[in-house]
Amino acid sequence: MNRTKNFLRLARIVVVLSKDIWTLRRYDPASGDTGAPDRFARNLLALGPVFVKLGQILSTRPDILPESYVARLAELQERAPEVDFATVRRIVEGELAAPLETAFASFEVKPVAAASLAQVHKASLADGTAVAVKVHRPGLGPLFHRDLDAFDLGLRIARMVLPRRLRRTNLSAFLLEFRRYSLAELDFRAEAAVMERFRENLAGQDRVRIPRTYPDHTTARVLTMDWVDGMRLSEASATLPEQTRSVLVEALVSMLLKMFVSDGLFHADLHPGNIVFHTDGSVTLLDFGMYGELDAAQRDRFVLYWMAVAQRQTRRAYHHFSAQTEALAGADHALFRQRFEELAAEFYAAPSREASLARTYLAMMRAGYRAGFVFPASLMLHAKALTTAEALLFVLAPEARFDDLSRPFIAREVATRLAASDPLGRITQVLPELLLTGAMPPADAIDETWDRFATRGMGRGILAAITSSDESIGRAALTILFSHFALRHLGEETDAILSETWVAYDLLERGFPLEPNAGAILTTHLAALTLALHRTLIARGRSEAQSHEVIHAIGWDIYNRMADPPFEFARAITTDPAKRLRIATDLFRHFPFGPPAYGWRDVEAGAGVVAFDCTKCPVAEFFAGHDASALCAATWCALDFPVAEKWGGQLVRPKTIAGGHDHCDFRWHTVPVLDEVENEEAAKHARQG
Repeated sequence: MNRTKNFLRLARIVVVLSKDIWTLRRYDPASGDTGAPDRFARNLLALGPVFVKLGQILSTRPDILPESYVARLAELQERAPEVDFATVRRIVEGELAAPLETAFASFEVKPVAAASLAQVHKASLADGTAVAVKVHRPGLGPLFHRDLDAFDLGLRIARMVLPRRLRRTNLSAFLLEFRRYSLAELDFRAEAAVMERFRENLAGQDRVRIPRTYPDHTTARVLTMDWVDGMRLSEASATLPEQTRSVLVEALVSMLLKMFVSDGLFHADLHPGNIVFHTDGSVTLLDFGMYGELDAAQRDRFVLYWMAVAQRQTRRAYHHFSAQTEALAGADHALFRQRFEELAAEFYAAPSREASLARTYLAMMRAGYRAGFVFPASLMLHAKALTTAEALLFVLAPEARFDDLSRPFIAREVATRLAASDPLGRITQVLPELLLTGAMPPADAIDETWDRFATRGMGRGILAAITSSDESIGRAALTILFSHFALRHLGEETDAILSETWVAYDLLERGFPLEPNAGAILTTHLAALTLALHRTLIARGRSEAQSHEVIHAIGWDIYNRMADPPFEFARAITTDPAKRLRIATDLFRHFPFGPPAYGWRDVEAGAGVVAFDCTKCPVAEFFAGHDASALCAATWCALDFPVAEKWGGQLVRPKTIAGGHDHCDFRWHTVPVLDEVENEEAAKHARQG
């Protein structure tokens, strides 16, 4: 009997959708035809609530439907006639086992929204709390099971008739995912549990709210949650002041990346109707019936992909992107890679308002599908959900780029994941292979556990083997590091010059005392190494100017990398340019240029300027004591100017201790104050002392 009912329902579905199926098989995406997608959406509505849900899920699957169909289904709005209040009363009282007047202090007769699955009424609890009560329409259970069983029958037939097509679209996995969503719709307790998971995950997001649910007033068919007042996206964008919109954008970026990157649990339908904006710059998320999850491995791959994109490393991005796919027989790897690189180039070249990281991500998935690659259903949902959510940002901040906004967050996320993964232990498993074979071992060749004591012993043994008997491991490591930076500036002479430099350094180092803190010990000994290198170069026939130029170039290669961590930390904290400069310079003033060896005093210099004086500098004192102040000015002092540019500012500093003044005056401007010629002259003046 059930088989007959399933077959008859399947036949009815095929009759209603047969023209749509026929059209889809011959549909030309380039035609611009909107009639076929519109008719398909109307037919889904006519088939009932299960097909409304099907349309919503299909809107996340560009590997199954053309883009115009996906776009139309994403707009699918389910409106249905209101259920009469007598029926609503009967359902609520039956579920809560209490008269409506006992369960609620008030309950409005007219619903505020009516859809094919449920309708919502405004009510209040006994303590006066305003709530929204979501009530299932009657008879949903039998309807859902009837249609889901018909789908199962259709899938079995498709496996026999269209096996290759079925595998290419990953339709089996899609229907399993659809069944999960559909059955969850039948039990509001599942949605309430998901809301609590989101509340826990987003607890640290001060500007993001999740409505509370009320367990005593929630059952399988009734969901009671906080009533939410606020603005929709269009109103927020039109009426909120720029500063509040900026706060909203920051809150949204933080929330989206927390969901889509850190947690893996994400709201899969965050369109403007499911988010409410408030005048204080906060937001409330609604309707958690549609959500997705990524496992830990998928999140790691996505983080690495996004990190590569943010650094414009297209090959690396492709590696992590394609690693998540399954290549079908006949898959065209070259075509996939070519199209991926084209899409990446288009994204980087696009102006801000057209540069969508999420849409590019989704387009890359489409390109992979067309080249014969299948993506997990969870990733397809992830990509489509991210695209929908990113669109909110473009309305609030049309000129913003999601990749730029997300970079500090991704940096923090990578650091967190690295800290939790024992990176040093993993490096010991890949570095020897990389150095000896030029290739990294595959992931399945890396052990999750290992003998750390033996690993440390092996490392010490290797270092000891490459050092001379009278040379410390630390000196050997420093020599290797210094040689790396010096090689491209000293060429074939590198080894000989550095050997002579270390001899000169040892003579200098014996003659001066240790500074009172670690940072100053490091900088003064590097100053001694600088002077030793300078003397070696002069002895080998270089002029003063040539020596200064070479040492400045080597110093910048090193300093350039030292400048990254403090600024990336500052970027993770704030988007304000002056605050970034303040944080980055403060970090440098604590290490390696920290007190008591170094002396600092803050100076008021107006808005947009981070100003302070260096009143004591042991490096300058060291160079002055060896009659080498010009070397200090041309190398150490001159490095601060390109650091300022790297940090998005400009340094103005006419006075230096190395130049004979009693202090160095640092004025870090967040806006240009000198033209290019004047700035070059200032840097040149610093190099010349």
